[in-house]
Amino acid sequence: ADARVRGMRLVVVDPMCNFASAKADEWVPIIPGTDATLALAMVNVILNHLKIWDADFLARRTNAPYLTGPDGKYVRDSESGHPLIWDPDRHQAARYDDPRVAEPVLEGDYQVEGVPARPAFALLREHVRQFTPEWAEKITHLPASTIERLAREFADQARIGSTIKIDGHTLPYRPVAAVYFR
Repeated sequence: ADARVRGMRLVVVDPMCNFASAKADEWVPIIPGTDATLALAMVNVILNHLKIWDADFLARRTNAPYLTGPDGKYVRDSESGHPLIWDPDRHQAARYDDPRVAEPVLEGDYQVEGVPARPAFALLREHVRQFTPEWAEKITHLPASTIERLAREFADQARIGSTIKIDGHTLPYRPVAAVYFR
Protein backbone atom coordinates (compact mmCIF):
# COMPACT_ATOMS: atom_id res chain seq x y z
CA ALA A 1 0.00 0.00 0.00
CA ASP A 2 2.86 2.40 0.79
CA ALA A 3 4.42 1.71 -2.60
CA ARG A 4 1.13 2.49 -4.32
CA VAL A 5 1.05 5.84 -2.50
CA ARG A 6 4.61 6.49 -3.76
CA GLY A 7 3.45 5.88 -7.33
CA MET A 8 3.88 2.16 -7.89
CA ARG A 9 1.84 0.96 -10.85
CA LEU A 10 0.08 -2.41 -10.57
CA VAL A 11 -0.88 -4.30 -13.73
CA VAL A 12 -2.82 -7.53 -13.30
CA VAL A 13 -2.95 -10.06 -16.14
CA ASP A 14 -5.85 -12.38 -15.40
CA PRO A 15 -8.82 -13.84 -17.26
CA MET A 16 -11.13 -12.66 -14.46
CA CYS A 17 -11.53 -9.25 -12.95
CA ASN A 18 -10.97 -10.58 -9.45
CA PHE A 19 -10.07 -8.75 -6.21
CA ALA A 20 -6.50 -7.96 -7.37
CA SER A 21 -7.67 -6.82 -10.80
CA ALA A 22 -10.27 -4.56 -9.23
CA LYS A 23 -7.53 -2.76 -7.26
CA ALA A 24 -5.00 -2.59 -10.12
CA ASP A 25 -4.10 0.43 -12.21
CA GLU A 26 -4.70 -1.76 -15.24
CA TRP A 27 -6.45 -5.07 -15.73
CA VAL A 28 -5.26 -7.03 -18.76
CA PRO A 29 -7.91 -9.66 -19.58
CA ILE A 30 -6.16 -12.64 -21.15
CA ILE A 31 -7.38 -15.97 -22.49
CA PRO A 32 -6.87 -18.59 -19.73
CA GLY A 33 -3.60 -20.50 -20.02
CA THR A 34 -1.91 -18.06 -22.41
CA ASP A 35 0.20 -16.10 -19.93
CA ALA A 36 3.40 -17.87 -21.07
CA THR A 37 2.64 -16.70 -24.61
CA LEU A 38 2.42 -13.12 -23.35
CA ALA A 39 5.67 -13.52 -21.38
CA LEU A 40 7.57 -14.89 -24.40
CA ALA A 41 6.39 -12.03 -26.61
CA MET A 42 7.36 -9.49 -23.94
CA VAL A 43 10.82 -11.07 -23.60
CA ASN A 44 11.25 -10.83 -27.37
CA VAL A 45 10.28 -7.14 -27.37
CA ILE A 46 12.58 -6.35 -24.44
CA LEU A 47 15.62 -8.23 -25.74
CA ASN A 48 15.34 -7.81 -29.51
CA HIS A 49 13.40 -4.62 -30.15
CA LEU A 50 14.21 -2.47 -27.14
CA LYS A 51 17.60 -4.17 -26.60
CA ILE A 52 17.39 -3.75 -22.84
CA TRP A 53 19.07 -6.12 -20.40
CA ASP A 54 21.32 -5.97 -17.35
CA ALA A 55 24.54 -7.13 -19.01
CA ASP A 56 26.63 -6.98 -15.85
CA PHE A 57 24.16 -9.11 -13.87
CA LEU A 58 23.78 -11.61 -16.72
CA ALA A 59 27.53 -11.92 -17.28
CA ARG A 60 28.50 -12.29 -13.64
CA ARG A 61 25.57 -13.96 -11.89
CA THR A 62 23.89 -16.25 -14.42
CA ASN A 63 24.74 -18.88 -17.02
CA ALA A 64 24.11 -16.36 -19.84
CA PRO A 65 27.80 -16.25 -20.93
CA TYR A 66 28.23 -20.06 -20.94
CA LEU A 67 29.31 -21.18 -24.38
CA THR A 68 26.86 -23.56 -26.01
CA GLY A 69 27.75 -25.95 -28.82
CA PRO A 70 25.67 -27.02 -31.83
CA ASP A 71 24.29 -29.93 -29.77
CA GLY A 72 22.63 -27.43 -27.41
CA LYS A 73 24.88 -28.39 -24.50
CA TYR A 74 27.48 -26.29 -22.73
CA VAL A 75 31.01 -26.50 -24.08
CA ARG A 76 33.07 -27.73 -21.15
CA ASP A 77 36.67 -27.68 -19.99
CA SER A 78 38.17 -31.07 -20.82
CA GLU A 79 39.94 -31.40 -17.45
CA SER A 80 37.42 -30.07 -14.92
CA GLY A 81 34.14 -30.47 -16.84
CA HIS A 82 33.26 -26.87 -15.97
CA PRO A 83 31.35 -24.78 -18.52
CA LEU A 84 33.40 -22.39 -20.64
CA ILE A 85 32.89 -18.70 -21.36
CA TRP A 86 34.65 -16.46 -23.88
CA ASP A 87 37.46 -14.22 -22.65
CA PRO A 88 37.60 -11.27 -25.08
CA ASP A 89 40.91 -10.01 -23.69
CA ARG A 90 42.77 -13.27 -24.36
CA HIS A 91 40.62 -14.23 -27.39
CA GLN A 92 40.02 -17.70 -26.04
CA ALA A 93 37.61 -19.82 -24.06
CA ALA A 94 38.08 -19.97 -20.29
CA ARG A 95 36.41 -21.73 -17.39
CA TYR A 96 33.40 -19.82 -16.12
CA ASP A 97 35.15 -19.29 -12.77
CA ASP A 98 38.50 -18.12 -14.20
CA PRO A 99 39.35 -14.92 -12.26
CA ARG A 100 41.37 -13.60 -15.23
CA VAL A 101 38.18 -13.04 -17.26
CA ALA A 102 37.31 -9.38 -16.67
CA GLU A 103 34.23 -9.13 -18.91
CA PRO A 104 32.53 -12.35 -20.06
CA VAL A 105 30.77 -11.88 -23.39
CA LEU A 106 27.06 -12.43 -23.96
CA GLU A 107 27.01 -12.48 -27.75
CA GLY A 108 29.12 -13.59 -30.68
CA ASP A 109 30.30 -16.69 -32.52
CA TYR A 110 33.44 -18.51 -31.40
CA GLN A 111 35.44 -21.63 -32.07
CA VAL A 112 36.53 -23.83 -29.16
CA GLU A 113 38.84 -26.63 -30.27
CA GLY A 114 37.14 -26.66 -33.66
CA VAL A 115 33.61 -26.62 -32.24
CA PRO A 116 31.38 -23.62 -33.01
CA ALA A 117 30.06 -22.07 -29.81
CA ARG A 118 27.82 -19.19 -28.81
CA PRO A 119 26.92 -17.72 -25.41
CA ALA A 120 23.62 -18.99 -24.00
CA PHE A 121 22.27 -15.43 -23.93
CA ALA A 122 22.79 -15.04 -27.68
CA LEU A 123 20.85 -18.26 -28.21
CA LEU A 124 18.03 -17.02 -25.98
CA ARG A 125 17.73 -13.80 -27.96
CA GLU A 126 17.67 -15.75 -31.20
CA HIS A 127 15.10 -18.24 -29.89
CA VAL A 128 12.58 -15.67 -28.67
CA ARG A 129 12.58 -13.74 -31.98
CA GLN A 130 9.84 -16.07 -33.20
CA PHE A 131 7.49 -14.99 -30.40
CA THR A 132 6.30 -11.71 -31.86
CA PRO A 133 3.52 -9.58 -30.38
CA GLU A 134 1.49 -10.36 -33.51
CA TRP A 135 1.92 -14.10 -32.90
CA ALA A 136 0.91 -13.65 -29.25
CA GLU A 137 -2.11 -11.53 -30.21
CA LYS A 138 -3.67 -14.51 -32.03
CA ILE A 139 -3.30 -16.71 -28.94
CA THR A 140 -3.91 -14.30 -26.04
CA HIS A 141 -6.43 -12.02 -27.82
CA LEU A 142 -4.46 -9.05 -26.47
CA PRO A 143 -3.62 -6.44 -29.12
CA ALA A 144 0.02 -6.55 -30.25
CA SER A 145 0.25 -2.87 -29.34
CA THR A 146 -0.76 -3.68 -25.74
CA ILE A 147 1.88 -6.42 -25.52
CA GLU A 148 4.54 -4.03 -26.85
CA ARG A 149 3.46 -1.31 -24.42
CA LEU A 150 3.52 -3.67 -21.42
CA ALA A 151 7.00 -4.88 -22.39
CA ARG A 152 8.25 -1.30 -22.79
CA GLU A 153 6.79 -0.24 -19.44
CA PHE A 154 8.28 -3.28 -17.70
CA ALA A 155 11.73 -2.68 -19.21
CA ASP A 156 11.63 1.06 -18.47
CA GLN A 157 10.65 0.47 -14.87
CA ALA A 158 13.50 -2.00 -14.39
CA ARG A 159 15.81 1.04 -14.49
CA ILE A 160 18.81 -0.91 -15.75
CA GLY A 161 21.95 0.87 -14.62
CA SER A 162 20.38 2.47 -11.55
CA THR A 163 21.65 1.70 -8.08
CA ILE A 164 20.44 2.15 -4.53
CA LYS A 165 22.34 2.31 -1.24
CA ILE A 166 21.13 0.06 1.56
CA ASP A 167 23.07 -0.12 4.82
CA GLY A 168 26.13 1.33 3.10
CA HIS A 169 26.07 -1.17 0.23
CA THR A 170 25.45 -0.08 -3.35
CA LEU A 171 23.09 -2.50 -5.05
CA PRO A 172 21.33 -2.65 -8.42
CA TYR A 173 17.98 -0.87 -8.24
CA ARG A 174 15.36 -2.85 -10.14
CA PRO A 175 11.95 -1.71 -8.86
CA VAL A 176 9.89 -4.01 -11.09
CA ALA A 177 8.61 -7.53 -10.64
CA ALA A 178 6.51 -10.13 -12.39
CA VAL A 179 4.64 -12.36 -9.96
CA TYR A 180 2.99 -15.56 -11.21
CA PHE A 181 0.27 -17.41 -9.36
CA ARG A 182 -0.76 -20.99 -10.06
